[in-house]
Amino acid sequence: MTAKIDVAIVGATGSIGEAIVELLAKRAFPVNNLYLLASERTAGTSLMFNGKPVMVTELKKFDFSKAQLAIFVATDAVSAQMLPQAQAQGCLTIDNSQVFAESAPLVVPFVNGQLLLARPEIVVNPDSNVIPLTTILKLLDDRMGLERVNVTAVQSVSGHGKKAISELAAQTASLLNGRGAEHNIYPQQIAFNVLPYVGEIRGDGHTDVEKRLVMQTRRVLGNESLNMNVSSIQVPVFYADSMMVSIDTRTAVSLKEIRETLEDCSEIIVVDDDGGKHSATPVTHSTGKESIFVSRIRHDMSNDQGINLWVTTDNIHKSAAINTILIAESLINA
Repeated sequence: MTAKIDVAIVGATGSIGEAIVELLAKRAFPVNNLYLLASERTAGTSLMFNGKPVMVTELKKFDFSKAQLAIFVATDAVSAQMLPQAQAQGCLTIDNSQVFAESAPLVVPFVNGQLLLARPEIVVNPDSNVIPLTTILKLLDDRMGLERVNVTAVQSVSGHGKKAISELAAQTASLLNGRGAEHNIYPQQIAFNVLPYVGEIRGDGHTDVEKRLVMQTRRVLGNESLNMNVSSIQVPVFYADSMMVSIDTRTAVSLKEIRETLEDCSEIIVVDDDGGKHSATPVTHSTGKESIFVSRIRHDMSNDQGINLWVTTDNIHKSAAINTILIAESLINA
């Protein structure tokens, strides 16, 4: 039986932080003392854990020597300032920001969990799309090899936090009532609209989010030479990210082989399309769920070794919270 440990969650009152608190209880994580940390603005509030309220403490006043594990689900600035303090106090740390993404291990336990055997002091939870994507690509690469991957990432607003969710809701209500739509989080109206980018567009026309998805996918798979291209779009969906993924394999494969390979994985649920009537969508399938949903598996129209598939996953519960918990479970059992 694993000994109980003291756990600190930095950014506990955000969407991901709240989901992690919920999942720690649901998965019976061996928590001794749970410290919920946030800014001065939300300090003094409380969250329920195992049926009891736990008070939120102001982050700046916390002594990290009280914890053995610190989970960061805050901004890049907070992680940059506070994570080294937690590390100096002897905490194992899991970070959901991008501050340490180039220097610390990026881990998806199903794909490269062996990196956790060394119990690194900092582990980075990858970008939300990297987790379902690498899970699928690892399976297919082991079975038939990968030549090229092309991804269109369709991202919900929840990836930008509670304020983005509120902005979409407010814009929707305002427009339905014949009023204009104010925008602060996004550079343009998001309600009833589609933005052809996510993140900041760089000099070469690609966004930082697109470049990050390529870089992190290659690192998690351990294949820096993987031919890969990504386009990202922002859609007016509250929760769950989706992807249209096109893959060129090294050898020609049947759809039956693809389907069997994916169905054999406990992380994945393959959904029968039934002529489009039951395809996996964020609303009907992935929101609030812990699985990766795949549908529209088909051959490329122009390439016998090409396959296309649709993927949808809850970016908060599965990609951020569940993967963080899986990393934590592996670390304490290493």
